[in-house]
Parts: sequence; structure tokens; C-alpha cells
Amino acid sequence: MRLVALGILMVAMLSLVSLIGLGVYVPSSPTPPVYVTKSYVVSMNLAHSEPSLSYVESLKLSEPLTYSELVSEENTTAPWIGVTNLSFTLVITNATPTPYPIVLKSTSLSNGTGGVRWILNVTYPLNGGLQNPLTLKARWFVLITTPINGLNYTVYAFETGYETLGEVLGNLTVPGGYLLMYNGYRYSLWHHYLYEGSLHYVVPLPGVVTFYAWFGNDLNTSSRVMPLPPEVNEQGEFPSYLRYFTVELNQYVNYTTAYSATAGVNYVLGNETDYGYDIFGVPRLAPLGPLTYYTPLILYPNGTLINPSCLPLSYGLSVVFQFENPAYGTFTPITLFNETSQATGLTLINGSLLLGGFLISYDFYNLTKILVTPLNGLLTQGVNYAGCEIQVGNLDVPIKLFNGSLVKDNVQGGSTKGVTAHVLFMAWLLRLFKLIRLLGFY
Repeated sequence: MRLVALGILMVAMLSLVSLIGLGVYVPSSPTPPVYVTKSYVVSMNLAHSEPSLSYVESLKLSEPLTYSELVSEENTTAPWIGVTNLSFTLVITNATPTPYPIVLKSTSLSNGTGGVRWILNVTYPLNGGLQNPLTLKARWFVLITTPINGLNYTVYAFETGYETLGEVLGNLTVPGGYLLMYNGYRYSLWHHYLYEGSLHYVVPLPGVVTFYAWFGNDLNTSSRVMPLPPEVNEQGEFPSYLRYFTVELNQYVNYTTAYSATAGVNYVLGNETDYGYDIFGVPRLAPLGPLTYYTPLILYPNGTLINPSCLPLSYGLSVVFQFENPAYGTFTPITLFNETSQATGLTLINGSLLLGGFLISYDFYNLTKILVTPLNGLLTQGVNYAGCEIQVGNLDVPIKLFNGSLVKDNVQGGSTKGVTAHVLFMAWLLRLFKLIRLLGFY
């Protein structure tokens, strides 16, 4: 009996030890992560590229012709031309290393006046030892892209100075917000735009360029080849016959047409400026436009931003006059001017703002090549970026790749003389009116 009792006692003690051991060595189930989501709403009134109103005013005494042109064109051109009813994607990603990668993306459709609203959701665990992403301090890429013919065009590209993600998002969500530049200065996103006598508070996109071609101006105001005639037989008096003029811009990427735009005469701008006389001091000019183009800063699916000067890329600009045959009532298009040119490479402003891909055109008034962008004054302050690629992270952007290899010679072309996008002085009228006389129309 003693042996039986002793055995029962030993079994009980082993069972107790087993129970105690179970409680010590078997870990408890892990605490489930607790996630929190913070939403940021970024609302902007987008606009095509324009210098700030304060900069325009600074030209009043030093560049009176440019000042008059800019004020007249801006007052008759809605700021939302080129940015309405388009899909825009806002991208924020870390440009310098962080403990874990950050990629925030939101896509939204702009309305009929360029208004757009993005919602960025930042979701992260409260537990688990990860640093709150909003407190991560780094340099950040802030990009705005839009799809053009299957390619993702970056119409705004900015690399901030060192600040937290929360600071970047906070400044984007308020009207009048800014981004911190690499040199520590603030880059104002919002600018005043004077249109039809009223101020509009907008966010201009550097990669959306709207311009006019002033047709009929010559080498300079004292050397006229031939002004536009007061009348063209069968096609009416000036400015009525201007309706037969069109200007066309084509953008070629990888040897195919990526984008094209056409425009006729702008009678509103013509009437406001007495058809250029109030600006240039010469009569009977034809303001053709506005034309809009998008600078081809192409973003690849792996997050690589390509320098436009490293791509097979060019622009074609032409002016056409439709001659009417009064006997048959038919029209014959005559190309008066056709120009093919390259695009500019990348320019970095204060280590943060990326600009590039602008049209280079010949300025007959100054006998030089110019960049067709209103940001010429800003571009003169920048530094050319010689590389062909800038890596902004793997964004998994659903875009079409180019067929063919990149062209690795980084060509920088064009002069930065002047400060306005809108000056294209074209001296092709001699050919036009020689042809008119030859055909017996005038």
C-alpha cells in the first residue's frame, strides 16, 4: 500500500510539474496589430504654367513689351486651359532612405475649371515597433502625373528639403501651402492669376504650357518685310480673313506622334490689343492660339524619370493658310511655315524643382532660338542636369514602355533669352503674299 501511495504521489507531483512547465515555456498568443488610418485631402485649382503675378509686375519697367504681352494674354486666357477633365495622379515617395519605403498615390479627375481633389490614406500599426511614418524625416518626391497617349507625363516634379512626411502632407492640404526647398526656402504652390479682371488663386503646373503665335511680325519693328494686307479678295477684310489661318503643334516621342494641338486666331486677344499694335507698335498682327502642350518628362513603371534630352523626341510647328477657290468653293491648304526642333533637357532649380522638355522655337524678332515657356526667367537660375535618369522609387505605374533604346547623348539646345512663352514672331508673310499674287487672289 505504501508503494501504491508513493507512486500516486509521484504521478501527482510530475503532473503538477508538467502543468507548471506548460505555463512557463509555452508562449501566449501574439497581440494582434492595431492599425490606424489618417486621411489627408489635397484640393487644388490647377492651372497651366504661368509666372507669379508679382514677377509679371516686376517686368513693368524693365521689360515693358513682355509685360504688356503677358498681361494681355493672361487676362484673355482662362487659367484652366490645358488642365480640365484630365486624370491627374499625385505621388509622394521618399527620395532619401527611410526605415521602410513610403509610396502614397491618389488619382482623380479634374473638373471643368481645373479643380481636383485627391485623398491620401496613411495606414500604419500603433504597435509592433515601427516608427510612425508621419514622423519620418527625409527628402520627399512630390509628383503630379497625367497620361498622354499611353505614357505617363510628369507635369510637376519636386524634391523637398529634409522634413517629415506629416509636414509635407500638412502643407499640401491647405490653400496657400508650400513645399520646402533643398536650400531651406519655401516654394509657394499657389499663385494669383489675373483673368478677365479678376484674381484667381491657382496652382500652376510647370509641365503644362499654353502660348500664342503672333503671326505677321517681322525681324523687328523698323524692318518690315510686308504687313498683313487690309483685304484679301474673296476672303474678306482684316481681321475677318484671319479665320483661314491655323497653327499646329506636334510632339513626337520615339518617332511617333504623342500629342498634337491646333488653334486659329484669338479674336478676343486681337480686339484687346488692337491686333498687336498696343504691344508691338505694328499694325495687323494675328494672335494664333492658345496652343497647349505637355512637357514629356516620362515616368517609367519602375519609377525612373527620364531626361527628355535622352529620348528620341522632337517638336513640329507649322502655320497653314486655307486658300479658297471662288470658282469651285473649295479650299486648298498651303503650309507657310514648318519647323522641327528638339526639346530642352532637365534643369534643376534650387536643388528641388525639376523642369524640362520645353519646345525650342526660332524667334524671328530677336534672331535667335527661344524656349517656349513662361518660366524662362526661372530657368536661367537653374543648373542643367546631365544624367539621363532620376530614380524616384518603384511606383508600379501602369504605363506603356518605349519601343527601342534610349539615345544617350544629352543635348541641351536653345537660348534662354526672353522671359515669356508666348513670343513666336513669324516672318513668313512674304512667301504667302507672293503666292497670293501669283494665284491672282489679291
